[in-house]
Amino acid sequence: MQVIYKYELPFESGSIVMPAGAKLLDVQRQDEKPRMWAIVDSTARLVNRTIRCLGTGLDATEAAVPPGEYIGTVQFHWGRLVLHYFDGGEYPL
Repeated sequence: MQVIYKYELPFESGSIVMPAGAKLLDVQRQDEKPRMWAIVDSTARLVNRTIRCLGTGLDATEAAVPPGEYIGTVQFHWGRLVLHYFDGGEYPL
């Protein structure tokens, strides 16, 4: 069944467990935390999905942050902390 799930994201790069093949929709701030929404097949096997986070002004070269599809940007503390999230792909649990 196709459903939209919400995931809490870290304030740094990491991975989250989610169904394989999920389509990442958006990242926004909710309750002062970064959250991501994705369309998932709730019957699909679970995988780790790498989520890369890069703050404004930090090294964005490929060596520092391997390429990935842009998901969204979230601002905290009245715009003093701006985090940009990228999809780093999925890999087996």
